[in-house]
Amino acid sequence: MPTSKIELRVLNPRGEAESNIIIPVSPRLKDLNGKKIGIIGLRMPVGETFFPRLENALKNKVPGANWRVWDVPFTGGPEARLAKLKEIADNSDGVVISLAISGGSTTRITPDAIQIEKFGKPCVLILAKAFQPTARFIARGQGLEDLALAPLEFDYVPPAEEIIKFSVAEKVAEVVIKGLTKWKPQPPVIQEVSEKSLDFSGADYQEAYESLERFFLQHGWSDGLPLTPPTEEAVNRMLEGCELPREHVVSVFPPGMGKATVEKIAINAVMAGCLPQYMPIIMAAVETIIDPGFDLVGAQNTSGQLAPLFILSGQKLAEELNVNSSFCAVGPGWKANTTIGRALKLIMMNIGHTWPGINDMKAFGNPFRYVTMIAENEAAYGGAWEPLRIAEGYPEDQPTISVMPAMSWQPDLVLPTPPTLARIIYHISLQAKVKYDRYANSVAHDGLVLISPTAFDAVRREGISRKDLQKALYETIQLPGNLVFDGRERGGGLFPRWVKEKHKADPVAPVPVFFNPDDLKICVTGGPGPDMIAYIGTWGYGPCHFITKPVKVPKNWNKLLTKYRGWTSPTIT
Repeated sequence: MPTSKIELRVLNPRGEAESNIIIPVSPRLKDLNGKKIGIIGLRMPVGETFFPRLENALKNKVPGANWRVWDVPFTGGPEARLAKLKEIADNSDGVVISLAISGGSTTRITPDAIQIEKFGKPCVLILAKAFQPTARFIARGQGLEDLALAPLEFDYVPPAEEIIKFSVAEKVAEVVIKGLTKWKPQPPVIQEVSEKSLDFSGADYQEAYESLERFFLQHGWSDGLPLTPPTEEAVNRMLEGCELPREHVVSVFPPGMGKATVEKIAINAVMAGCLPQYMPIIMAAVETIIDPGFDLVGAQNTSGQLAPLFILSGQKLAEELNVNSSFCAVGPGWKANTTIGRALKLIMMNIGHTWPGINDMKAFGNPFRYVTMIAENEAAYGGAWEPLRIAEGYPEDQPTISVMPAMSWQPDLVLPTPPTLARIIYHISLQAKVKYDRYANSVAHDGLVLISPTAFDAVRREGISRKDLQKALYETIQLPGNLVFDGRERGGGLFPRWVKEKHKADPVAPVPVFFNPDDLKICVTGGPGPDMIAYIGTWGYGPCHFITKPVKVPKNWNKLLTKYRGWTSPTIT
């Protein structure tokens, strides 16, 4: 008796690259004697021992070359930077760039090497060993077939004594010379799949589904959890929640520069298990992360442990979609909270073409990167405070979604019960001081405080406004200047002038860890009970800020809610 097979046809979730043009690398030099070789050095503390030794090693190994050190400052804007790179290329036969030491620095330095190659001159990028896949991926994403790399023996820049003991710079110099003369491009680690739809078959549905799961996982399209198959029918249903055409390009997602069409967003939303009525929030959340203020390219590639944490502000919308703002707001149990947050991660991964160890280089990662979206518990304010969306500049009847570039969080129980306002401020400031990223100089960025409804009752009883609490926390969350500056007094980083002057006058005087009180965002969420607070710090590199956007529902909203109703979790208030 013949056995029929189950066929499962699904749509490709991968964002199509903006450009498929592949530029070949520049021809390598026959030898370096008599050639002008430019060396671009990244002036940072980790290079103080390595870079001079590298420069000397190159000159000693090829004394017949004309070695010239160039400085490319990070200030001045992209046009000035491009002009400087053009000047270097015009005055060099080959170029060496040193030194990328993390996911973030690799992301920001690799484009310089790519540009030198596009100007027609061979280039070699020196970097820590672990970040080779990142550099090669970025090169291909920007249209170059590959990039010559000279890795350290280490995944980091070793201390000065080990740089000397193990001849680190001298060994790298050998690889640099080969990279300028004998190197050849290599194939990519993960091959792209160009088909718009894919077929999976099996003796039954389970076998076909498992075939799909394996394929998606092996190609870097899965977060490791079971996926809902993005069939054309399921994607068409998801698109009912958006009025834009399916081919409309919302943005181009770094680092792979995939086109975020409405259809690709919907495909990933289906995979995450979303309902069609979630699309307005997903589309607004996409707008938050593509805002330049969020620094998506940095968030995608950094070695810092940040993850997007989304906050919905709008009680009516939260109730319509059953978004949890009470007990276990951070999870688990609510379909909307879980799947919307997951969809955003899949969108960043599949449309942005990221994968751990290739270009998502977070040492630990972050559980927020899986699912996290919460809702503001607006009822808990009891009219004492305006909701978050109003504080962020939107009218009361406009629901919003915010994104916090969250590094980590630390819930804390405030005792004794009931706590005083002073006790709440003390606990929040204690957490903030611990979470302050001294190395990253995160003074320029935002922090987030979550307050439970019961703890907020203590705030409300003492009649303090949101602005007043932000000001009180700003004045309390301060650290001795010598800890905040941490040896960077000369440049001062991103600190305001008055802070620099105060520190200069008294190196141990306390200084604030925010630019101004408004940089500390506050949201009441969660269920009543113990007086809980949580401080969420951020990543300190790049312009990665708390961003808020409006959520706009389609004209068919009520019909949509009726058509796809029934997906509610038991709600205890």
